[in-house]
Formats: sequence, structure tokens, C-alpha cells
Amino acid sequence: MSVKIKTLHAAGDKNKLNEEWMVVVNDGDAPFNTEGCSITVGKGSGRPRAVNTFQAGLVIKGKEQCRLVTGSSGKKSHGEAPVEESVRNAHLFLKATYLDKPGLVVRLMNRQLEICRAVFDPQAANGILSDLN
Repeated sequence: MSVKIKTLHAAGDKNKLNEEWMVVVNDGDAPFNTEGCSITVGKGSGRPRAVNTFQAGLVIKGKEQCRLVTGSSGKKSHGEAPVEESVRNAHLFLKATYLDKPGLVVRLMNRQLEICRAVFDPQAANGILSDLN
């Protein structure tokens, strides 16, 4: 699969949900539809918990990068999400942050199939401990 987690970014303030995000890139040519996919987090080999399931699919076009922002675009209290011309923002409308511990394994799953994963490291430049994709 050509979908990868490129960046994990934790919020400096847990109330500023729009300052937490992950960048997903589709390196392939075909579009990737996230309908039915989940973002899960877990420690090591422990059972992961779903933090979001995409009911309506978000389509990530071939060669496109998409920033999955934790908060809501309409709530000023969630802070501002970054804006870059080359990366599209998609808000998840979650109620809390999830990138809170180093070593947390973040996965994009399609039911039981792992699409991609990354290990969170707040000290790394892109927030990822190692490239597992």
C-alpha cells in the first residue's frame, strides 16, 4: 500500500486540538478512500483503541498529502491549524488529543487490515521514531 504516515505533531496545549495532527501521504497514483478506516493508538503490542472511524470517506488523491487535524475548524478555542498550499487539512472533530506519550503506535486501519503505522516520538523532527511503513 502506498499510503504512509509522514508526520505526527502533538499539541503544546491539550485544549488546542487543532495544534495536534498527523500528515498522511498517498505516494501511489490511485486515490485512497478512508471510508470505514480507523485511526488507532496503542502502546507496543497491546490492544489498540480507535480514536476515529471515518464514516464518510475522505479521498486522498494520488501523490496528495492530507493533514488530519484533531479538532474542529469552527471552534476558536481549539486554536488554529496550520495552512500550507501543498497539504490539505481535514478536521476530525475529536473531543480530546491522543498524542500524549512517546512510543505510542499510531495506525491507520481498514477494519483488521493495517494500512500504515508510525511510532510517536515528540523529540523527532517529524514526530516519528522510525519509519515502519
